[in-house]
Amino acid sequence: MRQLTVAWLLPILLLLSTLVHAQGKQLNWTPSQCLKLKNITAVRPSPDGSKVLYTVREAIMTSDRSEYINQVFVCNADGSNTIQLTRGDKNSSNPQWSHDGKWIAYTSNRDGKNNLYVLPLNGGESEKITDSKSGVGDFHWSPDDKMVALTMSDNENDQEEKNKKAKEDWYFMDDSVKQNRLYVLWLNQKDTAGKRVQKMLTKDNYSVSDFDWSPDSKQLAFSHGKTSLVNDQVYSDISTVDVASGNAKVLLASPAGEASPVFSPDGKYLAFYCTEEKMDWAGPEFPKVYSFADGKSWRLAATPNEDGGILGWTSDSKNLFWGEPNKTLYSIYELSADGKKETEWTKESKNLLGIPYLNEGANTIGFILQNSSQLPQAYVSSISGYAPVKVSNINADKLSVELPKTEVIRWKAADGKQIEGLLTYPIGYKPGQKVPLILNVHGGPAGVFSEAAVASNGGAYPIASFAEMGYAVLRPNPRGSTGYGTAFRTANHKDWGGGDYKDLMLGVDEVIKLGIAEEGNLGLMGWSYGGFMSSWIVGHTDRFKAASIGAPVVDLAHQNLTDDITGFLPSYFDNDPWADWASYDAHSPLRFVQNVKTPVMLQHGEADMRVPFTNGLMFYHALKRRGVPVRLLALPRQPHGPTEPKMILKVMQTNVEWFERYLGPKKGF
Repeated sequence: MRQLTVAWLLPILLLLSTLVHAQGKQLNWTPSQCLKLKNITAVRPSPDGSKVLYTVREAIMTSDRSEYINQVFVCNADGSNTIQLTRGDKNSSNPQWSHDGKWIAYTSNRDGKNNLYVLPLNGGESEKITDSKSGVGDFHWSPDDKMVALTMSDNENDQEEKNKKAKEDWYFMDDSVKQNRLYVLWLNQKDTAGKRVQKMLTKDNYSVSDFDWSPDSKQLAFSHGKTSLVNDQVYSDISTVDVASGNAKVLLASPAGEASPVFSPDGKYLAFYCTEEKMDWAGPEFPKVYSFADGKSWRLAATPNEDGGILGWTSDSKNLFWGEPNKTLYSIYELSADGKKETEWTKESKNLLGIPYLNEGANTIGFILQNSSQLPQAYVSSISGYAPVKVSNINADKLSVELPKTEVIRWKAADGKQIEGLLTYPIGYKPGQKVPLILNVHGGPAGVFSEAAVASNGGAYPIASFAEMGYAVLRPNPRGSTGYGTAFRTANHKDWGGGDYKDLMLGVDEVIKLGIAEEGNLGLMGWSYGGFMSSWIVGHTDRFKAASIGAPVVDLAHQNLTDDITGFLPSYFDNDPWADWASYDAHSPLRFVQNVKTPVMLQHGEADMRVPFTNGLMFYHALKRRGVPVRLLALPRQPHGPTEPKMILKVMQTNVEWFERYLGPKKGF
């Protein structure tokens, strides 16, 4: 046998020493084990509610591949007779039923680019019906099942392709933006070359996002922004287009953002979600209804969080469903179209509901359910009453494996606000024990920690791994979080690092008071806004022994002038940086880097447009030059968060190793 070198063995020995500790316990939730878990990514009941399509995602990691792929399954509405419809080593996702329930369509990259395929459910093979060079985005069957509407991005023209080959592919910023266009494809009409007839419906210089068919299949309503950039889509308008003529007209245009149009079944109304006219990125988002008869629109009854999305109409066009975060859970509300009534449809739910989807017949909703100690599965329920029926059984080998206990804890903020957080205990924790505590700060800032299963195959921080190592983890929802209403979500305006910082520190104090956390053995981690806050914390206190900081905003002015959401920080700080340098500087962690003593592990994607890589680089160089223990894990090709499984695994393993180095494994766990 070939002799193993020390250089080859060292990484393996390091990993084993990290994950195998006290009493030789069997480990079930290492980063690599978490990454092997499968996930439900879509649950789509058939138009009559008798069957369900769902997709299952898993990580593929081989010597030459690192990606997630989905496969499509179908089963009866009681979970019986499950059949896998797609196979192979390529991704197949976003399955949608034809309105007669006889066909499904889905997108797949099996031939390179993401294209559209149709499959008859009574037997037969999938057929590729598009040949897009840029890839198909979203799509919807027409109500008469004769057409499919879809979005595709502009292709590179011949000159652009030639320039790339010649290494002469310079460009002027924003001069040649690729827009997402709306197309319609006729399923039973072919041209002289034998290809299905396809027509571009939107030729104006804007980018289409969401769209919906009218009940008579004659027109489409769609939302659009100046470009496909997130910042432009936030301020979107809504138009309609006639399929036969291609004539488009603007229906709703204001300083507010109007998006996600949905026709009522009787064709008389259009539901959409809307922001306030003075755009506030953390402000309320609410459903409205537009009447085609008189051109008037009105807001529907207010929901508790005012931050969610439209699921669809009831079949009688009198009500619609709206879903949104509700503290650490998620609720669905039935709203009357006249704006007078609001009823919580999921009122009795004690689990976290996700990816809800109302079927075409408006009689069944599909979704996933999970909780902190229960892995997610696909469920359906009749809209007549919330009564979930499980239809999937993924990760069967892990369903009986113990997950750590997680509970909601509460504490009072300095100004009297009630703050909630999720406290995860070590596996096998016994009351009275004191253990190392890791504070985990969420992104956003209008994010929220919800009661999802703590083991997952994505993300940077493997909570179940930390719990198995003997750490407690606190995940607070400080002011600025969603799920607690508009006033709470906007309470950090012009105050990043102020009240929210105090909320977090009081949460740590609470866990110490409960007798759970070792006061001298604390860790800190967070990504994006959580990275901002972690960078801020280490510049304002030395109470943490180590910090893991992902994609941090460390200089607010630099961030605003380099990111892809130019309206975001001015919305929070009421001004552009050049109009108020003082406020931007006062809330920038980089301005306090001279105070940092805490060892820091930085992680950042090199292709991050949301929080550009230079943010992490500045913090790294500043700490390194000051002699503070610091490392920077650079992630090639990765955007704002790692998306390739191998990169996610490396980030998770690095975090496990970093905290074990400084906090150590807790004896007895």
